[in-house]
Amino acid sequence: MSFRLEFVDTLPDIRAFEALMVEYYQVMAGKVAAIGGPVLSAQEIAADTIAHLPEMTPPDGRLLLAISDEGALIGCGVIRRVRPDAAELKRMYVRPEAQGLGLGRQLFEMRINEARRMGCTTLYADTVKGNRAMLAMYEGYGFRYIPRYAENANGPKFEPWLVYLEYRLD
Repeated sequence: MSFRLEFVDTLPDIRAFEALMVEYYQVMAGKVAAIGGPVLSAQEIAADTIAHLPEMTPPDGRLLLAISDEGALIGCGVIRRVRPDAAELKRMYVRPEAQGLGLGRQLFEMRINEARRMGCTTLYADTVKGNRAMLAMYEGYGFRYIPRYAENANGPKFEPWLVYLEYRLD
């Protein structure tokens, strides 16, 4: 499968992005529930994401889309600025049919490079405890585990089910 990666200022198809977010949150909600966390509605969280799109687009955010040559949305990743010098990596997802192509790594690396271009010196991230695939990626890039950071997009009530990470950009 061939694809292109593109930072966008506006969504070319908001419904396709919302459907992608529902898939993403179904996966993440399942991971939270599997470790004893609350049952979450993927549809409600995706609707909230759509309501907060301005945080994911310039000037303070970036939305990276992965689009197949056929025009299908197959993945995404977000940068959300949390301070003038810091941003949070959020919502990285690759649809199952596009996994194994190195797309996740490209989404990850492109967002780190874009955060540098945005003038960030620190990146933050969170993920569900036990999410080995994401934790391995963060660890491989030198992210370190930290306590919950104040600007985290997920409320403190989710702290028992999340891990928090920080990376200092050169």
